[in-house]
Amino acid sequence: MSASLATASLPGIYPLISHRDPLQKRTGLDNLGMGYTEHGEQFMLKPGGRLGTAEFVGARVADACGIPACQPTVVTIETLTGQEQVFGSRIESGVQKFDQSSPAQWQAVLKNCHNVSAFSALLAVDLVLGNDDRHWNNWLVQALPDASGMVSYRLRAMDFSRSWPVRHPAQHPQQHASYNTWRATRDWPILGAYFDEKVFFATCAKISALPAKWLRRSVLAELTGVFLTDAEADSYCLWWEHHLQAQVIETIHSLEHGVRP
Repeated sequence: MSASLATASLPGIYPLISHRDPLQKRTGLDNLGMGYTEHGEQFMLKPGGRLGTAEFVGARVADACGIPACQPTVVTIETLTGQEQVFGSRIESGVQKFDQSSPAQWQAVLKNCHNVSAFSALLAVDLVLGNDDRHWNNWLVQALPDASGMVSYRLRAMDFSRSWPVRHPAQHPQQHASYNTWRATRDWPILGAYFDEKVFFATCAKISALPAKWLRRSVLAELTGVFLTDAEADSYCLWWEHHLQAQVIETIHSLEHGVRP
């Protein structure tokens, strides 16, 4: 079923972006800028296809592993040739804006962060999915003020646009084209983070236990006919069924041979 046929029968199912600001790019070459609906919802926009699928897969895997992730959404934009469905990462309330290239500002955030172990958990997800671009702007920090006005923080995972299935099959954990993910682990002690081996291995086990049926039903079903074809979905599920566990084993091996924080 083509994307046009799939969406034509379901008018209005995806949020319609009424205003776009292509200059408001958080970071990254793949971004299409910020989009806004008439109801005031705000989305960071990216293309659909494999890239949009990768964003959904990464966010859903993170959720399944207990890592807070930004909510992936299919949204509609207007183009010169008509309406098009693209990926939208919903911008949630309470986002802490700070210079994420500053070690001092990260130190201040992590001193009052509820889930610093998300660094170790997401490292496992990134290595399994071949995401080599986990630089310091690829995190979202959510401020959580309490009744007294004191503010604490929660890390949220975002930006999986360099992970599987953008590169299909997934690239080997030690054969990344870029070293941003590996390089970032070296900065953890400077920022006040630490490597939690138990969390890393527990996350690997959770990923390994996710069956191909879960991938099909919980992730790819809503994208088939929109971002990918049935044949592509079948191919992704086949790789997941037959190669995911080997990829997890290689990820654990890589922890001892090149990526250990």
